[in-house]
Amino acid sequence: LPICRPMPHYDAAILIGRFQPVHNGHLALLHEALARAGRAIVVLGSAFQARTPRNPFTWQERAELLRAALPEAERARLIVLPIRDYYDEPRWAQAVRQAVVAQLPAGARIALVGHFKDDSSGYLRAFPGWELIRMPRQGAIDATPIRDAYLGATPDSLDAALAPLAQYLPTATRAWLRQFAHTAHYPALQEEWRMLRAYHASWAGAPYPPVFV
Repeated sequence: LPICRPMPHYDAAILIGRFQPVHNGHLALLHEALARAGRAIVVLGSAFQARTPRNPFTWQERAELLRAALPEAERARLIVLPIRDYYDEPRWAQAVRQAVVAQLPAGARIALVGHFKDDSSGYLRAFPGWELIRMPRQGAIDATPIRDAYLGATPDSLDAALAPLAQYLPTATRAWLRQFAHTAHYPALQEEWRMLRAYHASWAGAPYPPVFV
């Protein structure tokens, strides 16, 4: 008979992301973190900045979405840490490490849960000493098409616009997005989103690949 060994247990499992907005791929990683450790610590990136089409929701709103997507019994084991963008990976990694360590006792066993989606996932290698729990891609979705469908809709057409993506969205996220569509932030974000799309499209015929800054 095969020998069954228990999964390694950690004091905390870390999950890093922007979660703009929270979708089921994020939740799969979060559930893995909660299964591996006594506490899951979610590091919310791009915090403390103005709303943009790429980062439309505040860290407080994203924290609310994460908690709302979990069963009540598991919410008490979730810690959310907002971290600003530094555009200097060593400085950013130090800020993340300091924020995490401040939540834990000395000598805590820490794991990092993550998925190497593309080159932007290289930050997962910035934390030597934290055991990396490498996860496969969790579903065929990321947040960009969700934001595009959302910002390209109207409050009245929102359900139809998100219908093709409904299987990837937690019920709590869909309900919250409907509410947010009736705030003053929604049309302001849509106006900027449309301007950026038109600007990018205007360079489609350039004789060289443009670099948008």
